[in-house]
Amino acid sequence: MTPNLFLLGAGKSGTTSVWSMLADHPDVHMSRPKEPSFFCSHFQVVKNPVTYFGLFDSPRRWRGDASHVYMTNPETAPILRDLFPEARFVLTLRAPKARAHALYRHMRRFTSGKGTPHEPHERFAAALAAEEARFADPEFPARCGQYAWNFFYCRSCFYDEQLARYLALFPRDRFHVQTLADLSHRPAETATALADFLQIDPGPLIAAATQVRNADPNPYGWTAEEDAWMEARFAGLTARTEALVGRALDWSL
Repeated sequence: MTPNLFLLGAGKSGTTSVWSMLADHPDVHMSRPKEPSFFCSHFQVVKNPVTYFGLFDSPRRWRGDASHVYMTNPETAPILRDLFPEARFVLTLRAPKARAHALYRHMRRFTSGKGTPHEPHERFAAALAAEEARFADPEFPARCGQYAWNFFYCRSCFYDEQLARYLALFPRDRFHVQTLADLSHRPAETATALADFLQIDPGPLIAAATQVRNADPNPYGWTAEEDAWMEARFAGLTARTEALVGRALDWSL
């Protein structure tokens, strides 16, 4: 058995909730660990191919991998196209400013084996200012001790570039796009739309949709300086993303 469903992310946008909703459905088998990240440069949770494919040994209709790194890692899309040409993809997006700040807080909250935060900068502004130097440094992915794109707080929110990579390789009807605001404000409707996309019974998804998991405890708290920085970086981003998706999206969270 091989995976045929991928939750591409975005990270810190509700992917844990979507994974849990799907994992409880009788027609869906989601891998454990949730994010094996096998098809990712410089960062793999599961490295052995036999172990990886063994995660999907299930007779269920959908066998899913929820590694959000597949969305940001540039090399992943063509690999998935070559290995799983019939795969389907679910994207859960979030307002870029809120997601960038939530990712920064995540990297400050979690620590390395030495007890120090993954992100050394105590101020979000300093981490934003460091991003381009990190991105331009070819040694940074090997040196950072984590998934490098988790330190690119703005670039990792460029949903239009990430989605365009996949749309160049897979038909548009293989993608289901929703937002964290959809999950929060319209859980039953959002669960039904996801079930329709996968052609499965919506009942179990609706029952699970009201449970929020892995929520950031303080998603809003950036300064005016940081807001201006992100405003410039994200200019036109949501409109470009909506043009690729083909409809307006709810960016209210």
